[in-house]
Amino acid sequence: MTSPSRTSSRASRTGHLLAQLSTPARRFLQTEASSAALLVVGTLAALLWANSPWGDSYERVWHTELSLELGSMAVAMDLRHWVNDGLMVFFFFLIGMEVRRELSMGELTQRSRLSVPALGAVAGLVVPAGLYLAINAGGPGAQGWGIPMATDTAFVLGALALVGSRCPTQLRVFLLSLSVVDDIGALTVIAVFYSDDIDLIALGVAALCVVAFGLLTRLKVWRGPAYFAVGVVMWLAMHASGVHATIGGVVLGLLVSAYRPRRDEVESAGTLARAFRQAPDVALARRAKLSVERAISPNERIGALLVPWSGYVVVPVFALANAGVQFNTELLDRALTSPITIGVFVGLVVGKFVGIGLASTLAVRFGMGSLPPGVSLASVWGGAALSGLGFTVSLFVADLAFDDAVLREEAMVGVLAAGVVAAALGAVWFWALGRRSPQVASAGPRQLDPPVDPEVDHLRGPVDAPLTLVEYGDVECPFCGRASGVVEELRRRFGDDLRYVFRHLPLPDVHPHAELAAEATEAAGAQGAFWAMHDRLFAHQDELEADQLLDHAAALGLDLGRFAEELGSGTHAARVRADVAGAEASGVQGTPTFFVNGVGHDGPTTTEALAAALVASDPRGPGHGSLLPAAELVTPARSSVALSPAAQLPAIDVLPGERLAETPEDGASPRLSDGHTAVLRRVGRRLSTTRGQVLLRSGQAEFDFFVVLAGTVAVVEGPLDGGPDGGKRVVAVHGPGRFLGGLNMLAGQRPVRSLVAAEDGEVLVLSLEQLRAVFTRDRGLADVITRSFLLRRAMLIGQASGLRVVGDRRWPASTELRAQLAEDGVPHTWLDPAEDDAAARLLTELGVEEADAPVVLTPDGRVLVEPTRDDLARFATAPRDLTTT
Repeated sequence: MTSPSRTSSRASRTGHLLAQLSTPARRFLQTEASSAALLVVGTLAALLWANSPWGDSYERVWHTELSLELGSMAVAMDLRHWVNDGLMVFFFFLIGMEVRRELSMGELTQRSRLSVPALGAVAGLVVPAGLYLAINAGGPGAQGWGIPMATDTAFVLGALALVGSRCPTQLRVFLLSLSVVDDIGALTVIAVFYSDDIDLIALGVAALCVVAFGLLTRLKVWRGPAYFAVGVVMWLAMHASGVHATIGGVVLGLLVSAYRPRRDEVESAGTLARAFRQAPDVALARRAKLSVERAISPNERIGALLVPWSGYVVVPVFALANAGVQFNTELLDRALTSPITIGVFVGLVVGKFVGIGLASTLAVRFGMGSLPPGVSLASVWGGAALSGLGFTVSLFVADLAFDDAVLREEAMVGVLAAGVVAAALGAVWFWALGRRSPQVASAGPRQLDPPVDPEVDHLRGPVDAPLTLVEYGDVECPFCGRASGVVEELRRRFGDDLRYVFRHLPLPDVHPHAELAAEATEAAGAQGAFWAMHDRLFAHQDELEADQLLDHAAALGLDLGRFAEELGSGTHAARVRADVAGAEASGVQGTPTFFVNGVGHDGPTTTEALAAALVASDPRGPGHGSLLPAAELVTPARSSVALSPAAQLPAIDVLPGERLAETPEDGASPRLSDGHTAVLRRVGRRLSTTRGQVLLRSGQAEFDFFVVLAGTVAVVEGPLDGGPDGGKRVVAVHGPGRFLGGLNMLAGQRPVRSLVAAEDGEVLVLSLEQLRAVFTRDRGLADVITRSFLLRRAMLIGQASGLRVVGDRRWPASTELRAQLAEDGVPHTWLDPAEDDAAARLLTELGVEEADAPVVLTPDGRVLVEPTRDDLARFATAPRDLTTT
């Protein structure tokens, strides 16, 4: 079971994974060894105290009664129970918050990544309990079957920190994912099996407190006193109900909302902070403070406050109050033959090892899931051995299970002995693993493989520069975004002595848009704009949806048809996979990872650290002086690019016949496999259709996506209510298995075409929210549908003709140009900045927002200012050259 100092299930020593963690989790990762050490200190202090000449005082102190009275109401318990039933509420409250965070924004949002650790966790709960019962069935210790079920993750991660480089970094991710399920299972056992004499009235009061707590969160009232008051009342009710009071802490923790920082609120906080700096004012300071708090989820803010207290005070005090076993000859003699001691020991040491290791192995072998990159089954077995460290909650359950102090002491001896043996077994396992397979234990990259190839790699700087810096990065990784500034600073410092290479390492498990964004940079590179797209995507890391990638391509003046077609067909996927293979061969385990002159950089990724590494490894020898003085640093000029508005694309021409035949498959409207359809059936609703029934009307604010199950559905362009000559026409007909929707709808924009049942049949209806949730869980299905949408957009772009003119129709120059275009019969689309926000942005980026004459965009992305008549005729009729880069 987790200790309170761990509050997230995603961890790594790499910058990328660290950047994904919440603030409390980062604090834990930075201090995990010291946190575990405090647990050891508390345990040793309790043992030394209990076995010292003053050992009798140990029990006297913790049996001292403390009573809190208010009028006729009183709560009286000894100090040990105040610790176990009171202070430990904060520990379990943090566990509840952790589970909520993982459900909202962590490992549990991606069910595909959870299968192996979840199965391992379940087996790690069941097998230890089964072994214990097999030894204690029918005896006085049978009630203690829950003692060996839980793993103390703080101890496990502390042990991993001591193992060091022999432990694969990503094993932490696996064990932390496993611990979430372990937490849920162990808490369920405590709530269901270790509560008695239930008082329904008191439990009802506790339920009302849960409702009140939930209402406060919905009303976004985040003032500590209100929640503290509700929490105190709930604790009193739970204490009186017979259900252990700490379960109330878990329930309240589950209600604390968790979400990623909201961009609009972050920007608002920055604006208010700047305003306060310019004009310090009490009211403005309060507004700025509240704005900053709103930008961070309550889950993370409360966690940041409570994690240090829980990890460094509550749990060590719990260890001090519960681990003081007097190891006299009588106890040791009993423990050696006690079924309770043996059951706890075997359950933790053998049960955890066999249960987690065997279940994980079978899950991988039978294709039920996969392990994180860099983690082998051998290392998972090592983590399973360490999972026998079940200290905190094992002692907690022992206190709940046994009223007899003798039985409780025997259980504690088993917990302590199991912890020592499990730690030693895990350390020996990883030592042997490192001796047998040194590459498995490698803590980071060593040599770049393959070396830089100017014919293949994307380079910035002279090809023959003496210094080389290679980065493996992820376009969606925020830490890589920060590192891009470091790279620019290094390029300014070293000038022509440095060449910089960027290679792709998308991590789709944590960044769902990373792979497509990587391919987008390659698709732009095929048109000579790799670095322009690279810079733009890193500057807009929150705008990486498929339709937004097309917007970025338009802003760079790329051939949109070619760009969309290559993205949709996965033309550049092999290139990205080649980079990923190179990363694996080089031992890369996260992003960003840098190689300095072919050698992996394991230190900080700051400007000074990387600059020092470059100078130290300069092949020309020490003291060469390749670093430019600060006074000579010149910021390179950046080429400006224009943001083109989205193209107005005509429909595909499909002539309707007497009977609407199904449109042949072209890859643009996906026919889903039975497996993908089954995934969508689990969330969608079935709807019977009749011929002529309107399923989707163009322009409607509320819309759904559809999968045809039977019959056919027609895609109709034009107004449905326009009469026989209203301009509507059928552009496509789709049969069973076809997925119906559009890229614009996926981005939350209104549909531009209608869907009408062409025959009686049946469809599956999915809302945008349901589809996005499925995409998060099933990246394969998301990839199929998104790429098909891109292919359709490419087809539509390919049929677009004519020019796009941006300008105010009221300008005299606009009137003249419109007349000229009409006279020459030049096909075009007019975009008025007074009506189109994209057109207004375009004029701003071009620096002509104050202009009084329109600008013209050609089909191949060129911008014409004051074009001649010949220019207009030539560019309007010139075919696209899809081979131009």
